[in-house]
Amino acid sequence: MIYEQQQQTEIKRGRPLDLSRNRVILETTIDLLAENGYDSLTLDAVASKAKVGKGTIYRRWSSKMDLVLDAAISMSRFEIAKEKLNKNQDLRGQLIELLSLLLLEDNKNYQKAMNAICNCVSCNEELEKGLRDAFYSRYRNVIESMLDPYVKENHITDDDIELITDIGPALVMYNIYSRNQSTNSHYIERVVDKLMMPILLKQV
Repeated sequence: MIYEQQQQTEIKRGRPLDLSRNRVILETTIDLLAENGYDSLTLDAVASKAKVGKGTIYRRWSSKMDLVLDAAISMSRFEIAKEKLNKNQDLRGQLIELLSLLLLEDNKNYQKAMNAICNCVSCNEELEKGLRDAFYSRYRNVIESMLDPYVKENHITDDDIELITDIGPALVMYNIYSRNQSTNSHYIERVVDKLMMPILLKQV
């Protein structure tokens, strides 16, 4: 995202970035988010723990929020979901598998870091917009690709796709952060069966 844009700029200037440091900086950011939360995170702390100069971070990310957004993207499972999703199963199975791949995160450190980010969203409009822009288009692209074979036969509209895109993540986030409960496979199956499939099959 932010880093990728800046990387291209640096390469054009003839100063390619040391790619080996990017993962270290992002993982350090994730660790500090998990340990101390978003508000306590500083670029000085990231630089110190990652053993890099502060300028090294600023060459890649212009602000703490930009760094945190890229750290959040690096924790996401979109690429894994696209690669592992079994498209030979029926639509219900694909939706359940997609939500499971995306939302049943088993990395406890990543869970804590994402919790720290999401806990600040309600009082940080810029962070909320950044997260929405970073994740929504990626998730919608996966959903559209999955629904494409069914659009004509099931009369699926753009409004339907928009609603389906919103339902899964919205309910799971509510389940985690408002009800303070973890998401399990049974909950995901209920989301798909009670809310998503009736929308997609309403005219069949």
